[in-house]
Amino acid sequence: MTLLPLLILMLVGGGSLGGPVYNYTLTITVVNGQNTMTPDNSSSPYYYLLNQNIFKNSTLQTVFLKSVTLDGAPVGWQPSSDDDGNPVIKILADEPLEAGKNATVELSFKIYLSEATLDLSDVGNISEIPSHIVREYPLTGIWHLSKMANSSEVIATATAIKGDEENALLVVLKMLRWFEDNMVYSSNLADPQDVWQTFATRSGDCDDQANLFVLLCRILGIPAYTSLGPVYLPGVDLQTDNNLRFNLTNVAWHGWAMVFLPTKGGGEWFPVDLMFFYGATFQDNRIRSSDPINHINGSAFAYWGAAEYMSVKSIDYVGETVTMRRNIMNSDVMWLENHAMVPTEDEPLPPAPESLAPYLSLIALLTLLAISIRTFVRRRPQSVQPS
Repeated sequence: MTLLPLLILMLVGGGSLGGPVYNYTLTITVVNGQNTMTPDNSSSPYYYLLNQNIFKNSTLQTVFLKSVTLDGAPVGWQPSSDDDGNPVIKILADEPLEAGKNATVELSFKIYLSEATLDLSDVGNISEIPSHIVREYPLTGIWHLSKMANSSEVIATATAIKGDEENALLVVLKMLRWFEDNMVYSSNLADPQDVWQTFATRSGDCDDQANLFVLLCRILGIPAYTSLGPVYLPGVDLQTDNNLRFNLTNVAWHGWAMVFLPTKGGGEWFPVDLMFFYGATFQDNRIRSSDPINHINGSAFAYWGAAEYMSVKSIDYVGETVTMRRNIMNSDVMWLENHAMVPTEDEPLPPAPESLAPYLSLIALLTLLAISIRTFVRRRPQSVQPS
């Protein structure tokens, strides 16, 4: 993710988007080499092209899948979901991709975003979080303690940050101060970091740090998960990673944490953005705030109008990323991916057929969502002038 332009835009943006509407187009082409690929080979780039994560609607966004084409022609698709409840589509194609041939998938969407209203005035203690919600967010997947070289050190750190504080919001704010004081921003085009590496090196990009934040929350009994999604960012960016090519028009990819806090009404989910928030400054490779509350009510999700694209609650998307990326890079194909996010005038929401509503009101996820996100976000800024 390009840190400098997004920070600058958020610093001068001047207020919430208040319900923007975007047209979003994703086009992926696989240029095949010398080997025929079948659509049912789960380790082939052709399979990745035809099987794409998508994510469901939320109270803050409605996204309609307008069209899906394969090689320029409309094509059918079949819905399912992953282990975290993120819907998935399988594009229906029976024929193999012959050697020397290309295949192109294009997905077109309309994204309606609503303004987030965050009320942090009556947050209660950690003990007030309903136990059934805590149980839904255990130390599993990328957060399993067995994946930590020294889990006792991580637990001790979380416990020390909390201290004697019991109020859930104040604990979160103490954690944010710890991140500002201890974590540095870093990015590269290599494989993604596991959570232990982020903790041990005290460095990482946006989703690396979000993953670590989620780990510390879960250790303390605060439900949390990682969200991934696009942010509207005017301009064009070209990225190359061996045989992976990405072209982004007006879009940058981002990762942040979602945290459940108890309130008088029972509790709500709040965004916590370690990297991009209103009033952020970049000093000595560290992200700073004048008030840690800005990580929440000034977050890209709440303030800038980011679209929530995928929720990571238990799946090991880091391991999946490594596998998919290496499978493509070890093949003789070219992976060409184009994204375009264009603001449009507001208009009434179109009705969705009742039987298909859970799947039609979706934004489609690029087949290699995790790979693409990791490539997009791992761009170190050349320079940042603190505000």
